[in-house]
Amino acid sequence: MPWEIDYAHLSFIQLKKSKYHLPENTNIQVETVLNLSSYILDWESSKLPKEFFIDKYNEISNLLIDYNHIKRIYDGDKLYGHLNLQKECISPEIDYYIGICPDMYFSEYLLAYMIEGAKSIKNKYFVITPQISKLWDNSWDVLVNPLYQNIPYETWFETDTFDIIHNDLNLDIILTPINQSKYAGWFDLWNKDFYENLVPVWDEWEGYGSWDWYTLLVTEKYKQLGGDFQQYVLEGKTIFEYSIG
Repeated sequence: MPWEIDYAHLSFIQLKKSKYHLPENTNIQVETVLNLSSYILDWESSKLPKEFFIDKYNEISNLLIDYNHIKRIYDGDKLYGHLNLQKECISPEIDYYIGICPDMYFSEYLLAYMIEGAKSIKNKYFVITPQISKLWDNSWDVLVNPLYQNIPYETWFETDTFDIIHNDLNLDIILTPINQSKYAGWFDLWNKDFYENLVPVWDEWEGYGSWDWYTLLVTEKYKQLGGDFQQYVLEGKTIFEYSIG
């Protein structure tokens, strides 16, 4: 979204750094869309014109020159959102999908670790999720880095993300299976069968919606029925929103 353009800039910088650590023979395609939908945004009342965001989007996209970057601008009058992009990015040559929220900090090493971790997993359907800091209730604790487990739920938002960035060094990296499904699409890696076949975005879904919550329900029930799904946590790498703290 236009108001996320500066966060997108930070994400693009991290992706630029990430390319120096990628395993050999790795082909990464990055798809981004600047969403200027007039269905969502009242441009006549905006203090900044569309051109401001278009120029900045084109400029920061130069950071992704090392990737196969497919960049688009949606400037129509329909409802458009992440559900549309999730359907549009489906492609036969893709082996794994990663969703990245533009306002999330992630280490420049995280992408490489995620790729290497995926190579070792044999489950038919799987998700890999980094660790996070403490959030508002105990349902998230399975993802929380032990460095932040003692933070009270009531003050989770006082954690400074730049403290997390500082602490996110020299930790052991371990890929650990967990017994429940818990993730939010912040920087998850999904294998092809999971993303395209087990929990696809339905054709009639448009704009925005809790695809993550839907997939949690499906995977939990699927495991109860004996299905081969497993979520893994990449311990030692923590993501969090830039704005927190």
